[in-house]
Amino acid sequence: MKILITESGDFSPKAIAELQKHFEVIPHDFTSLEELTASIADVDVLFVRLRFKLTQEILEKAPKLQYILTATTGLDHIDVDYFESRGGTVISLKGEVDFLGSIPSTAEHTWALLLALLKKIPTAFVDVKEGNWNRDHFKGNNLRGKKIGILGLGRVGKQVAHFAEAFGLEIGYFDVASQTNNYKSFSSPEALFSWANIISIHIPYNIENENFVSENLLQHCTSNTVLLNTSRGNVWDEKAVANLLKQGKIKGIATDVLQDEFNKKQLKKNPLIDLATEEYNIIITPHIAGATYESMAMTEEFIVSQFLKTTTL
Repeated sequence: MKILITESGDFSPKAIAELQKHFEVIPHDFTSLEELTASIADVDVLFVRLRFKLTQEILEKAPKLQYILTATTGLDHIDVDYFESRGGTVISLKGEVDFLGSIPSTAEHTWALLLALLKKIPTAFVDVKEGNWNRDHFKGNNLRGKKIGILGLGRVGKQVAHFAEAFGLEIGYFDVASQTNNYKSFSSPEALFSWANIISIHIPYNIENENFVSENLLQHCTSNTVLLNTSRGNVWDEKAVANLLKQGKIKGIATDVLQDEFNKKQLKKNPLIDLATEEYNIIITPHIAGATYESMAMTEEFIVSQFLKTTTL
């Protein structure tokens, strides 16, 4: 088997060494989709990150491809239905609950976004770099005593809730599957959104959750609400979110994900990016919540171990 690693920068040496014991491994750090597409005709396995979206059109250029390995929980960067329909296998972190419980990076990033948003850190730093020292312009808010509503109490949601305990927040959640006596449970997302000062979104992206955080649901936010999304851009209605902030009906937005984030042309038209350029209270990071050196190495090594269990050596 020939394995092509599409984004080999800082890739786990341990994972590569393990693969090299059994297969021909080609580490490459592609910078363009055209370059990648031209290199996959005779490849049996692709190990991908999130730089490129593997559409049917691209996968058709790889007739020998049997496996796609991705150290991610979400799979919206791969046309899974098409690939599996032709007999291919995708190996990912989806459903690996026990292992993922040891990965803290997304929950940590959620709190980094929240703290930066409430304490106005990015705008204050920019102002200082411009030669100013305007202490009174950047008064923030305390966390203690606030109400955090967690939409989706899965692996990341539970980690976010655990951190919330340390900050002294009241913790509530809505989840159709997960129940716990530790936090306040809400019978509907509308009730959760009406109650919370901080709403942190941690539901997975799938067809059922497309625009789950809809315009109607968002109407239940108060003017003091801040919204956080470290899930996927397609789980909320971005235009509705942007309109709430423009109209002063919510206090702020922090997100690590956007709809159509693989499409550079669409990014230029994104309503949330428009708000950021107009200096509204919004923070956007480029899908980096899971991109820590430690977590990426751990997940890459785990995917390799799962792949080796699947293949017949």
